[in-house]
Amino acid sequence: MKLKLILCLLGVFSLMEVNAHSVVNKNEVLQMSSVQLTGNDVPFDILTKGDTDDHRSVRPVVPIFVVLDTDNCILTMYFEAAIGEVEITLSQDGVVVYSSSENIQSSVQKGIQLELGSSGNFSIEIEGKNGAYVRGEFVL
Repeated sequence: MKLKLILCLLGVFSLMEVNAHSVVNKNEVLQMSSVQLTGNDVPFDILTKGDTDDHRSVRPVVPIFVVLDTDNCILTMYFEAAIGEVEITLSQDGVVVYSSSENIQSSVQKGIQLELGSSGNFSIEIEGKNGAYVRGEFVL
């Protein structure tokens, strides 16, 4: 089930361009862009229920996708697996504008509504309790 979900999401994301693309929704065109995340070498703890696939890859899998809806100023984070406690920090031009501690216990999506008309250089940072870390940047 998890593999099917991941493969479907990978298929959807492989059809998207790295930067901006358009999605048609009820006669309006929404501008969406994927935020590329880079991280350290510490993998996020994947909380399992007896399903242990303890194989190691050269680069740890990041079970998080971040998508920006530029029309509505919504940043959506898709957590693909239960990774436990994380700290989420969003900065605008170097100033923290959003900070939250979340306990991710299942596949879930979380959204951050940015102030409409916001502009500048933004960065999002997500850090796991075990030191796993990813960061992405985008411009509005």
